[in-house]
Amino acid sequence: MRLWRYCVAAFVYDFFVFVFWTAVPVRAEAFGASSTQLALLQTASSVPYVLNSLFVGGLSDRVSKSLLARAGCLIAALACVWTAQAHGLGPLFIGVLLLGLGASVFWPPVQSGLGSETDPARMDRALGTFNVMWSLGKTLGFAVAGKMIDDLGHAWVLWISAASAVAILPLYPGDTLAVSREPLPEGGREGRAAFRTMAYIANFAAFGVGAVLQNQFIKYLKASVRTEAVSLETFFGVFLGVVFLAQTAMFFFLQRGARWTYRRSWLYGAQLLSAACLGGLTLTTDPLTLLVLGPLVGAGIGFTYASSIYYSLHGPAEHGRFAGIHEAVLGSGSFLVPLAAGALADLSGDLRAPYWLAAGLSAASLALQERIYRRSP
Repeated sequence: MRLWRYCVAAFVYDFFVFVFWTAVPVRAEAFGASSTQLALLQTASSVPYVLNSLFVGGLSDRVSKSLLARAGCLIAALACVWTAQAHGLGPLFIGVLLLGLGASVFWPPVQSGLGSETDPARMDRALGTFNVMWSLGKTLGFAVAGKMIDDLGHAWVLWISAASAVAILPLYPGDTLAVSREPLPEGGREGRAAFRTMAYIANFAAFGVGAVLQNQFIKYLKASVRTEAVSLETFFGVFLGVVFLAQTAMFFFLQRGARWTYRRSWLYGAQLLSAACLGGLTLTTDPLTLLVLGPLVGAGIGFTYASSIYYSLHGPAEHGRFAGIHEAVLGSGSFLVPLAAGALADLSGDLRAPYWLAAGLSAASLALQERIYRRSP
């Protein structure tokens, strides 16, 4: 029962966060934001997220995880309320900063709590279920946000997001004793550390790819793609929805067993698939082709995320610390990659440049991962 309370809280949290993140770039673009300014919005949210995740991750090993997670929900609700009343780019930057701060207080203690309460023998299935649920929330948020914005407008959508954040408070479980466990022999301590580092690198690039799609793809769509049945804003939401639906499907597949763990060929293959399909997005303006390629990108993102959180929590102790590092790394990718990609688009004048950069980074990170693997004991 406690697992499902974690899962429902994660589902609702990501639903409202990604409704928020669909509304913000659309609203910012209406205010005349450039590609660089769109990327800077992600940066303004991610910097406090990255820095504070490292602190809160360690803190959650020592203080009430439940209290921290609930505080994160309240900060996120405040961010949504503030952004609903914003009427320019400046106030939008304050709103996304608050959202990043709230997320940094929410996710590390949630993951730490789940890791410390779960029997190691059931870790793959518990994490798989948890990942499916938060990813479904993200998918649903993206899928319905465009239509909600069309029908209700930006402000009402953001007020709904604030109400969703508050609704998590009674759902979230209280603190309980951690499950006692012995160090796990699988892979050896050094092997686990190497795969954890490799997965962090992969997840940095993968979440950079996802963030580029989230805050840059609307400009590419408006410049290059024509849709007959729906508005481009609605198509944008549907596209992101199918990307992260594929991520969810990957989580569902991976929860069926742990045979994929400690196999670098699987990790490398997922990254190559994602990079190739991301580059393919720039070679077509056909909406249906975009909806085919997008999910393949999402499947690769899903595998790298699952690897990162699995290796972070697949150990005897310090779940909060490693969950904080996991969140800080993916948060860093979420702002550094789109920031560089947005600047490149503005400098080159080519709206395809962000996707070439992100695809190239994903492929190049494989060399660093292989070097780490070969140098491990």
